[in-house]
Amino acid sequence: MTIQTDDIAAFLAVVREGSFGRAASSLLVSQPAISDRMARLEHEVGARLFHRTARGATLTPAGDAFVPYAERTIDLLADAAETLHALQGAPRLRLAVHTTFAHRVVPLVLRSLDGLHRSLKVRDAHSDAIVAALLDGACDAGFIVPGARPRQLRFVTLPPDPVVAVVAPSHPLATGIASMHELAGHRVAFNRFGPGAAEFVERLRKAGVPEGSWTECSDTVTPLHLAIEDQHVAMVTKSLADVHTAHGAVQRLDLRPHLRWTVPLTYAYRRSDDADPALAAIRAAIEHLPRRGAA
Repeated sequence: MTIQTDDIAAFLAVVREGSFGRAASSLLVSQPAISDRMARLEHEVGARLFHRTARGATLTPAGDAFVPYAERTIDLLADAAETLHALQGAPRLRLAVHTTFAHRVVPLVLRSLDGLHRSLKVRDAHSDAIVAALLDGACDAGFIVPGARPRQLRFVTLPPDPVVAVVAPSHPLATGIASMHELAGHRVAFNRFGPGAAEFVERLRKAGVPEGSWTECSDTVTPLHLAIEDQHVAMVTKSLADVHTAHGAVQRLDLRPHLRWTVPLTYAYRRSDDADPALAAIRAAIEHLPRRGAA
């Protein structure tokens, strides 16, 4: 089997653009060239990757399964090229973390690298992709949520990040303390993730806060923006709230009874890299973080 990099890039362009024609435009080639590349790729993998319709192209089950491998292949090649270029300067540490958690861990990593003459490259990825990238050697370290723990990797758990309520200073509840019942009549934004999330949702129901006023988000950053821009009561991690309360964009709302909701996070890297001073410094910094703190 001989799969060409240009064919994989064309495949991902079709996935991204939703049609062969738009993919061709984005890559500055003709549509027949994209068709030829897809035909060659499908021949090599032995499966049809797209359904072609008048409206564009949609993935077949085989195509959908091929996407993460195609993305990892392109990422590995790009990382290999960048690593070779980086040999001319400071060795690069490749860190993977989802944007949701970047505000918490990137400053910690930078402080850990101080004095080690290492540059830092941060990529955004979900936890399963980070684990795959670590196993492939496409990144050096990552921060992930609980999930699969391959034996080839070492894991260090960070202190749980408490979830707190915040509102804009102009919000009617911006008085400092509120009961769950007082949330009725206000929009509430949250990401239903982490130990205690289900209990919080149940408290909303028991307090009579209608589901029509809930805004469930796929991350923990969007609720913050909804608090700032759209008068929501937002449930966000304390680490994120602290950054924005310091700037006056939001203020803490003490919900009674107190929440028992946290968001877990784990540092991961390859066991074979235990001797890397940068990875060891990050681990030491995490191990010295306070394990208990007021929410």
